[in-house]
Amino acid sequence: MLKSSIFTAVMALLCTSCDYNGMAEQQVNIPQTAWHKDSTVSVVLPVKDSLSQCAVLLTLRCTDDYPYNNIILSVTTTAPSGITACDTVEYRLMDDGKWNGKTSGKWIDSRLEFRTGVHFQQCGTHLFRIAHLMRNEKLPGVGAVGVRIERMEE
Repeated sequence: MLKSSIFTAVMALLCTSCDYNGMAEQQVNIPQTAWHKDSTVSVVLPVKDSLSQCAVLLTLRCTDDYPYNNIILSVTTTAPSGITACDTVEYRLMDDGKWNGKTSGKWIDSRLEFRTGVHFQQCGTHLFRIAHLMRNEKLPGVGAVGVRIERMEE
């Protein structure tokens, strides 16, 4: 019984420490793997550390049915104080016919660098709203969109 409990505790510790840089992450599934132009993805993340240098990444999960080699996004961030900033960013998802990101079957998981060297001014809940700016009314092949905050080495 004691060996089993120790083994379980050690395994839990190993699993939680595998991703020590991740401070917060959330992904939102896109219904029917088709992201509608009017559908804004909202991600709310808690920030508990205003001292560490961080990277903010956008996460994108798409299928190999995604029709383009890039994606253009509008990202609006709102701090706990209510201060809002809006950015338009473009990412290359494919180079020379090869997907950038981790592939597993028909799925491609990409971490797209949004901001690096960020020191959050305030702890608290930060809101990220993401919309695509592609031509399609419904952007096929997009399964999930999200945000990840990682602690950077200083």
